[in-house]
Amino acid sequence: MLDRTDASGLGGEDMRILWTVAGYQLLQFSRTKGVILVLFLLPLLLIFILGTALSEEIKTGDVKLSLVKVAMVNQGQSLWNERLKAYLDYPKTREILQVQELPSREEAVRALQEGRAEYGLIVPAGFGEALLHGQPASWELIAGKDLGKNLIAETALESYLAYANSVQAAVLTLGPQAAKAMLADASGYAGASESFVATGKLGNKGKEYTALQYYAVSMLVMFMMYAGMMAPISLVSEREDHTMLRLRSMPVTMNQIVFGKMLGNGLLTLMQALVIVGVTHYVYGVYWGDRPVIILAICLAVTLVSMALAMLASLFYRNVKSVSMALQIVIFLMTILSGGFDLDVDGELVQIAKFTVNHWANRGLLELMLDGDVQLVLHYVKVLAAIAAALAAVAFMAYRKVGYHE
Repeated sequence: MLDRTDASGLGGEDMRILWTVAGYQLLQFSRTKGVILVLFLLPLLLIFILGTALSEEIKTGDVKLSLVKVAMVNQGQSLWNERLKAYLDYPKTREILQVQELPSREEAVRALQEGRAEYGLIVPAGFGEALLHGQPASWELIAGKDLGKNLIAETALESYLAYANSVQAAVLTLGPQAAKAMLADASGYAGASESFVATGKLGNKGKEYTALQYYAVSMLVMFMMYAGMMAPISLVSEREDHTMLRLRSMPVTMNQIVFGKMLGNGLLTLMQALVIVGVTHYVYGVYWGDRPVIILAICLAVTLVSMALAMLASLFYRNVKSVSMALQIVIFLMTILSGGFDLDVDGELVQIAKFTVNHWANRGLLELMLDGDVQLVLHYVKVLAAIAAALAAVAFMAYRKVGYHE
Protein backbone atom coordinates (compact mmCIF):
# COMPACT_ATOMS: atom_id res chain seq x y z
CA MET A 1 0.00 0.00 0.00
CA LEU A 2 1.41 3.37 -1.00
CA ASP A 3 2.20 5.64 1.92
CA ARG A 4 0.58 9.07 1.57
CA THR A 5 2.36 11.96 3.24
CA ASP A 6 0.92 15.11 4.72
CA ALA A 7 1.69 18.07 2.47
CA SER A 8 0.66 20.72 4.98
CA GLY A 9 3.03 23.59 5.73
CA LEU A 10 5.23 23.78 8.82
CA GLY A 11 3.85 25.79 11.73
CA GLY A 12 5.21 26.32 15.24
CA GLU A 13 3.91 22.97 16.47
CA ASP A 14 5.31 21.24 13.39
CA MET A 15 8.75 22.71 14.06
CA ARG A 16 8.62 21.58 17.69
CA ILE A 17 7.83 18.04 16.53
CA LEU A 18 10.63 18.19 13.94
CA TRP A 19 13.17 19.18 16.58
CA THR A 20 11.85 16.50 18.93
CA VAL A 21 12.26 13.81 16.27
CA ALA A 22 15.71 15.20 15.42
CA GLY A 23 16.69 15.07 19.09
CA TYR A 24 15.61 11.45 19.43
CA GLN A 25 17.49 10.63 16.22
CA LEU A 26 20.69 12.16 17.64
CA LEU A 27 20.13 10.27 20.90
CA GLN A 28 19.75 7.03 18.96
CA PHE A 29 22.96 7.71 17.05
CA SER A 30 24.87 8.51 20.26
CA ARG A 31 23.92 5.15 21.76
CA THR A 32 25.51 3.32 18.84
CA LYS A 33 29.20 2.77 19.60
CA GLY A 34 30.01 2.25 15.95
CA VAL A 35 28.86 5.80 15.12
CA ILE A 36 31.46 7.42 17.37
CA LEU A 37 34.18 5.07 16.14
CA VAL A 38 33.48 5.24 12.39
CA LEU A 39 32.33 8.84 11.99
CA PHE A 40 34.60 10.63 14.46
CA LEU A 41 37.68 8.58 15.36
CA LEU A 42 38.34 6.70 12.11
CA PRO A 43 38.65 9.79 9.86
CA LEU A 44 41.04 11.44 12.34
CA LEU A 45 43.14 8.29 12.43
CA LEU A 46 43.21 7.99 8.62
CA ILE A 47 44.15 11.65 8.22
CA PHE A 48 47.08 11.21 10.60
CA ILE A 49 48.29 7.96 9.00
CA LEU A 50 47.95 9.09 5.37
CA GLY A 51 49.21 12.61 6.06
CA THR A 52 52.38 11.46 7.79
CA ALA A 53 53.10 8.35 5.73
CA LEU A 54 52.62 10.07 2.36
CA SER A 55 54.08 13.47 3.20
CA GLU A 56 56.92 12.88 0.72
CA GLU A 57 54.40 12.48 -2.10
CA ILE A 58 53.65 16.20 -2.08
CA LYS A 59 56.77 18.02 -3.16
CA THR A 60 57.04 21.70 -2.30
CA GLY A 61 60.21 22.45 -4.27
CA ASP A 62 60.56 24.18 -7.61
CA VAL A 63 59.58 22.22 -10.72
CA LYS A 64 61.51 22.56 -13.97
CA LEU A 65 59.20 23.21 -16.89
CA SER A 66 59.25 20.62 -19.65
CA LEU A 67 60.37 21.66 -23.12
CA VAL A 68 57.39 21.80 -25.49
CA LYS A 69 57.85 21.03 -29.19
CA VAL A 70 55.77 23.58 -31.15
CA ALA A 71 54.89 23.21 -34.82
CA MET A 72 54.53 26.73 -36.27
CA VAL A 73 53.05 27.71 -39.61
CA ASN A 74 53.86 31.38 -40.28
CA GLN A 75 51.96 32.62 -43.31
CA GLY A 76 52.45 36.32 -42.57
CA GLN A 77 55.09 38.51 -44.20
CA SER A 78 55.57 41.83 -42.43
CA LEU A 79 57.70 43.75 -39.97
CA TRP A 80 55.75 41.96 -37.26
CA ASN A 81 57.36 38.64 -38.28
CA GLU A 82 60.75 39.88 -37.11
CA ARG A 83 59.35 40.58 -33.64
CA LEU A 84 57.70 37.17 -33.46
CA LYS A 85 60.89 35.38 -34.50
CA ALA A 86 62.89 37.46 -32.02
CA TYR A 87 60.54 36.40 -29.26
CA LEU A 88 60.73 32.72 -30.19
CA ASP A 89 64.56 32.96 -30.32
CA TYR A 90 64.70 34.71 -26.94
CA PRO A 91 66.79 32.56 -24.51
CA LYS A 92 64.05 32.25 -21.89
CA THR A 93 61.51 31.31 -24.55
CA ARG A 94 63.81 28.64 -25.97
CA GLU A 95 64.04 27.09 -22.50
CA ILE A 96 60.38 26.10 -22.74
CA LEU A 97 59.46 26.19 -26.46
CA GLN A 98 61.24 24.30 -29.23
CA VAL A 99 59.78 25.72 -32.44
CA GLN A 100 59.92 24.04 -35.84
CA GLU A 101 58.45 25.83 -38.84
CA LEU A 102 56.23 23.84 -41.22
CA PRO A 103 54.77 24.89 -44.58
CA SER A 104 51.06 24.27 -43.93
CA ARG A 105 48.42 23.69 -41.28
CA GLU A 106 47.95 20.12 -42.51
CA GLU A 107 51.63 19.41 -41.88
CA ALA A 108 51.35 20.85 -38.37
CA VAL A 109 48.32 18.68 -37.57
CA ARG A 110 50.12 15.63 -38.94
CA ALA A 111 53.14 16.41 -36.77
CA LEU A 112 50.88 16.57 -33.72
CA GLN A 113 49.23 13.27 -34.59
CA GLU A 114 52.56 11.52 -35.16
CA GLY A 115 54.12 12.88 -31.98
CA ARG A 116 56.75 15.01 -33.74
CA ALA A 117 55.15 18.09 -32.19
CA GLU A 118 53.24 18.68 -28.96
CA TYR A 119 51.53 21.99 -29.75
CA GLY A 120 50.60 23.93 -32.85
CA LEU A 121 50.73 27.63 -33.75
CA ILE A 122 49.18 28.92 -36.99
CA VAL A 123 49.91 32.57 -37.86
CA PRO A 124 47.59 33.49 -40.77
CA ALA A 125 48.52 35.68 -43.70
CA GLY A 126 47.90 39.34 -43.00
CA PHE A 127 48.16 38.98 -39.23
CA GLY A 128 50.86 41.62 -38.83
CA GLU A 129 49.27 44.07 -41.27
CA ALA A 130 45.93 43.79 -39.48
CA LEU A 131 47.55 44.60 -36.14
CA LEU A 132 49.44 47.58 -37.54
CA HIS A 133 46.19 49.00 -38.91
CA GLY A 134 44.14 48.37 -35.78
CA GLN A 135 42.00 45.71 -37.42
CA PRO A 136 40.79 42.43 -35.82
CA ALA A 137 43.59 39.85 -35.93
CA SER A 138 44.00 36.41 -34.44
CA TRP A 139 46.11 33.30 -34.72
CA GLU A 140 45.22 29.66 -34.15
CA LEU A 141 46.53 27.55 -31.28
CA ILE A 142 46.23 23.76 -31.63
CA ALA A 143 46.40 21.81 -28.39
CA GLY A 144 48.23 18.51 -28.15
CA LYS A 145 47.60 15.42 -26.01
CA ASP A 146 49.51 16.50 -22.89
CA LEU A 147 47.46 18.88 -20.74
CA GLY A 148 50.50 20.13 -18.83
CA LYS A 149 52.49 20.97 -21.95
CA ASN A 150 49.42 22.57 -23.50
CA LEU A 151 49.24 24.90 -20.52
CA ILE A 152 52.94 25.78 -20.74
CA ALA A 153 52.79 26.57 -24.47
CA GLU A 154 49.52 28.44 -24.22
CA THR A 155 50.79 30.60 -21.35
CA ALA A 156 54.03 31.48 -23.17
CA LEU A 157 52.29 32.34 -26.44
CA GLU A 158 49.50 34.30 -24.79
CA SER A 159 52.14 36.41 -23.04
CA TYR A 160 53.33 37.48 -26.46
CA LEU A 161 49.76 38.11 -27.60
CA ALA A 162 49.40 40.54 -24.71
CA TYR A 163 52.23 42.57 -26.23
CA ALA A 164 50.52 42.37 -29.62
CA ASN A 165 47.33 43.68 -28.07
CA SER A 166 49.22 46.65 -26.63
CA VAL A 167 50.45 47.50 -30.12
CA GLN A 168 46.92 47.23 -31.49
CA ALA A 169 45.65 49.47 -28.68
CA ALA A 170 48.30 52.04 -29.56
CA VAL A 171 47.14 51.98 -33.18
CA LEU A 172 43.52 52.50 -32.22
CA THR A 173 44.44 55.34 -29.87
CA LEU A 174 47.34 57.13 -31.56
CA GLY A 175 47.27 55.87 -35.14
CA PRO A 176 49.47 53.55 -37.26
CA GLN A 177 52.59 55.68 -36.78
CA ALA A 178 52.58 54.87 -33.04
CA ALA A 179 52.71 51.14 -33.75
CA LYS A 180 55.58 51.56 -36.20
CA ALA A 181 57.45 53.61 -33.60
CA MET A 182 56.93 50.87 -30.99
CA LEU A 183 58.20 48.18 -33.35
CA ALA A 184 61.17 50.32 -34.38
CA ASP A 185 62.16 50.90 -30.74
CA ALA A 186 64.30 47.81 -30.15
CA SER A 187 65.21 48.82 -26.58
CA GLY A 188 61.55 49.12 -25.64
CA TYR A 189 60.81 45.72 -27.12
CA ALA A 190 63.77 44.15 -25.33
CA GLY A 191 62.51 45.51 -22.03
CA ALA A 192 59.03 44.24 -22.70
CA SER A 193 60.27 40.82 -23.75
CA GLU A 194 61.81 40.32 -20.31
CA SER A 195 58.28 40.03 -18.91
CA PHE A 196 56.96 37.65 -21.57
CA VAL A 197 58.48 34.57 -19.95
CA ALA A 198 59.13 34.49 -16.22
CA THR A 199 59.52 31.65 -13.76
CA GLY A 200 58.02 31.59 -10.29
CA LYS A 201 55.39 29.98 -8.10
CA LEU A 202 51.94 29.53 -9.56
CA GLY A 203 49.18 31.39 -7.73
CA ASN A 204 47.97 31.30 -4.16
CA LYS A 205 50.60 33.74 -2.88
CA GLY A 206 53.32 31.11 -3.12
CA LYS A 207 51.62 28.74 -0.66
CA GLU A 208 51.33 25.00 -1.15
CA TYR A 209 49.22 22.54 0.80
CA THR A 210 50.75 19.74 2.86
CA ALA A 211 49.87 16.05 2.82
CA LEU A 212 48.00 16.49 6.11
CA GLN A 213 45.92 19.28 4.58
CA TYR A 214 45.19 17.25 1.45
CA TYR A 215 44.03 14.17 3.31
CA ALA A 216 42.17 16.22 5.93
CA VAL A 217 40.03 17.62 3.11
CA SER A 218 39.64 14.28 1.34
CA MET A 219 38.67 12.33 4.46
CA LEU A 220 36.38 15.11 5.72
CA VAL A 221 34.33 15.06 2.51
CA MET A 222 34.26 11.26 2.26
CA PHE A 223 33.16 10.68 5.86
CA MET A 224 30.58 13.46 5.68
CA MET A 225 29.11 11.60 2.72
CA TYR A 226 29.03 8.42 4.81
CA ALA A 227 27.45 10.24 7.77
CA GLY A 228 24.72 11.76 5.62
CA MET A 229 23.31 8.37 4.66
CA MET A 230 22.41 7.33 8.22
CA ALA A 231 18.89 8.81 8.47
CA PRO A 232 17.58 7.27 5.22
CA ILE A 233 19.10 3.94 6.27
CA SER A 234 17.32 4.34 9.62
CA LEU A 235 14.02 4.76 7.74
CA VAL A 236 14.71 1.63 5.70
CA SER A 237 15.48 -0.22 8.93
CA GLU A 238 12.15 0.93 10.39
CA ARG A 239 10.41 -0.35 7.28
CA GLU A 240 12.35 -3.62 7.27
CA ASP A 241 11.64 -4.26 10.98
CA HIS A 242 7.95 -3.42 10.47
CA THR A 243 8.02 -0.58 13.00
CA MET A 244 6.94 2.06 10.49
CA LEU A 245 3.25 1.46 11.30
CA ARG A 246 4.01 1.94 14.98
CA LEU A 247 5.60 5.30 14.22
CA ARG A 248 2.62 6.30 12.09
CA SER A 249 0.24 5.49 14.95
CA MET A 250 1.77 8.39 16.88
CA PRO A 251 0.24 11.89 16.55
CA VAL A 252 2.80 12.91 13.93
CA THR A 253 2.74 12.94 10.15
CA MET A 254 5.07 10.95 7.95
CA ASN A 255 6.64 14.19 6.75
CA GLN A 256 7.54 15.11 10.32
CA ILE A 257 9.12 11.71 10.92
CA VAL A 258 11.15 11.76 7.71
CA PHE A 259 12.31 15.37 7.86
CA GLY A 260 12.90 15.19 11.61
CA LYS A 261 15.25 12.26 11.06
CA MET A 262 16.92 14.16 8.21
CA LEU A 263 17.37 17.20 10.45
CA GLY A 264 18.97 15.07 13.15
CA ASN A 265 21.23 13.43 10.58
CA GLY A 266 22.24 16.82 9.18
CA LEU A 267 23.14 18.08 12.66
CA LEU A 268 25.20 14.94 13.29
CA THR A 269 27.08 15.43 10.01
CA LEU A 270 27.85 19.08 10.80
CA MET A 271 29.02 18.07 14.30
CA GLN A 272 31.29 15.53 12.65
CA ALA A 273 32.72 18.24 10.36
CA LEU A 274 33.26 20.56 13.34
CA VAL A 275 35.15 17.84 15.24
CA ILE A 276 37.34 16.90 12.25
CA VAL A 277 38.17 20.51 11.38
CA GLY A 278 38.76 21.43 15.03
CA VAL A 279 40.96 18.45 15.93
CA THR A 280 43.02 18.62 12.73
CA HIS A 281 43.55 22.35 13.27
CA TYR A 282 44.42 22.39 16.97
CA VAL A 283 46.08 18.96 17.28
CA TYR A 284 47.54 18.26 13.81
CA GLY A 285 48.26 21.90 12.96
CA VAL A 286 46.21 21.87 9.73
CA TYR A 287 45.45 25.37 8.42
CA TRP A 288 41.91 25.61 7.01
CA GLY A 289 42.00 29.22 5.84
CA ASP A 290 40.31 32.24 7.35
CA ARG A 291 36.81 31.95 5.88
CA PRO A 292 34.75 29.70 8.19
CA VAL A 293 31.47 30.78 6.58
CA ILE A 294 32.53 29.35 3.21
CA ILE A 295 33.75 26.15 4.90
CA LEU A 296 30.31 25.87 6.53
CA ALA A 297 28.61 26.43 3.16
CA ILE A 298 30.66 23.62 1.57
CA CYS A 299 29.88 21.29 4.49
CA LEU A 300 26.16 22.08 4.24
CA ALA A 301 26.17 21.35 0.51
CA VAL A 302 28.02 18.04 0.99
CA THR A 303 25.57 17.08 3.75
CA LEU A 304 22.58 17.83 1.54
CA VAL A 305 24.06 15.86 -1.37
CA SER A 306 24.75 12.87 0.85
CA MET A 307 21.26 12.79 2.37
CA ALA A 308 19.62 13.28 -1.04
CA LEU A 309 21.56 10.37 -2.55
CA ALA A 310 20.76 8.21 0.47
CA MET A 311 17.06 9.08 0.31
CA LEU A 312 16.92 8.15 -3.37
CA ALA A 313 18.60 4.81 -2.65
CA SER A 314 16.36 4.12 0.34
CA LEU A 315 13.21 4.72 -1.69
CA PHE A 316 14.06 2.14 -4.32
CA TYR A 317 15.97 -0.54 -2.41
CA ARG A 318 14.02 -2.81 -0.08
CA ASN A 319 16.56 -3.60 2.65
CA VAL A 320 19.33 -1.95 4.65
CA LYS A 321 22.07 -4.13 3.19
CA SER A 322 21.27 -3.15 -0.41
CA VAL A 323 20.99 0.56 0.40
CA SER A 324 24.21 0.58 2.40
CA MET A 325 26.14 -1.37 -0.25
CA ALA A 326 24.97 0.87 -3.11
CA LEU A 327 25.84 4.07 -1.25
CA GLN A 328 29.23 2.84 -0.08
CA ILE A 329 30.18 1.89 -3.63
CA VAL A 330 29.10 5.29 -5.01
CA ILE A 331 30.89 7.26 -2.28
CA PHE A 332 34.08 5.21 -2.52
CA LEU A 333 34.18 5.51 -6.31
CA MET A 334 33.68 9.28 -6.17
CA THR A 335 36.48 9.55 -3.62
CA ILE A 336 38.88 7.55 -5.80
CA LEU A 337 37.98 9.36 -9.04
CA SER A 338 38.37 12.78 -7.39
CA GLY A 339 41.89 11.91 -6.20
CA GLY A 340 40.95 11.30 -2.59
CA PHE A 341 43.66 8.67 -2.17
CA ASP A 342 45.95 9.36 -5.12
CA LEU A 343 47.75 12.68 -5.42
CA ASP A 344 48.73 12.13 -9.06
CA VAL A 345 45.35 12.21 -10.78
CA ASP A 346 45.81 13.55 -14.32
CA GLY A 347 44.80 13.05 -17.92
CA GLU A 348 41.28 11.76 -18.52
CA LEU A 349 40.70 11.18 -14.79
CA VAL A 350 40.82 14.94 -14.23
CA GLN A 351 37.86 15.35 -16.58
CA ILE A 352 35.99 12.44 -14.99
CA ALA A 353 36.60 13.89 -11.52
CA LYS A 354 34.52 16.95 -12.42
CA PHE A 355 31.44 14.73 -12.42
CA THR A 356 31.93 13.87 -8.74
CA VAL A 357 30.73 15.83 -5.72
CA ASN A 358 34.05 15.26 -3.97
CA HIS A 359 35.98 17.10 -6.68
CA TRP A 360 34.15 20.41 -6.17
CA ALA A 361 34.19 20.17 -2.38
CA ASN A 362 37.88 19.22 -2.30
CA ARG A 363 38.90 21.98 -4.71
CA GLY A 364 37.01 24.60 -2.74
CA LEU A 365 38.46 23.58 0.63
CA LEU A 366 42.02 23.27 -0.70
CA GLU A 367 41.77 26.70 -2.31
CA LEU A 368 40.65 28.11 1.05
CA MET A 369 43.64 26.47 2.74
CA LEU A 370 45.94 28.23 0.27
CA ASP A 371 44.22 31.61 0.80
CA GLY A 372 43.43 31.47 -2.90
CA ASP A 373 41.16 33.54 -5.11
CA VAL A 374 37.80 34.01 -3.37
CA GLN A 375 35.97 34.18 -6.70
CA LEU A 376 37.38 30.79 -7.67
CA VAL A 377 36.31 29.35 -4.31
CA LEU A 378 32.82 30.78 -4.77
CA HIS A 379 32.68 29.18 -8.21
CA TYR A 380 33.33 25.79 -6.62
CA VAL A 381 30.70 26.51 -3.96
CA LYS A 382 28.12 27.53 -6.57
CA VAL A 383 28.66 24.34 -8.58
CA LEU A 384 28.43 22.27 -5.41
CA ALA A 385 25.27 24.10 -4.32
CA ALA A 386 23.68 23.56 -7.73
CA ILE A 387 24.41 19.82 -7.54
CA ALA A 388 23.00 19.68 -4.00
CA ALA A 389 19.85 21.58 -4.96
CA ALA A 390 19.23 19.39 -8.02
CA LEU A 391 19.69 16.13 -6.10
CA ALA A 392 17.54 17.38 -3.22
CA ALA A 393 14.75 18.33 -5.63
CA VAL A 394 14.86 14.91 -7.32
CA ALA A 395 14.91 13.14 -3.95
CA PHE A 396 11.96 15.18 -2.67
CA MET A 397 9.88 14.50 -5.78
CA ALA A 398 10.69 10.80 -5.57
CA TYR A 399 9.74 10.78 -1.90
CA ARG A 400 6.39 12.48 -2.60
CA LYS A 401 5.67 9.96 -5.35
CA VAL A 402 6.91 6.75 -3.73
CA GLY A 403 6.99 7.42 0.01
CA TYR A 404 8.04 4.97 2.71
CA HIS A 405 5.74 2.00 3.14
CA GLU A 406 5.82 -1.41 4.81
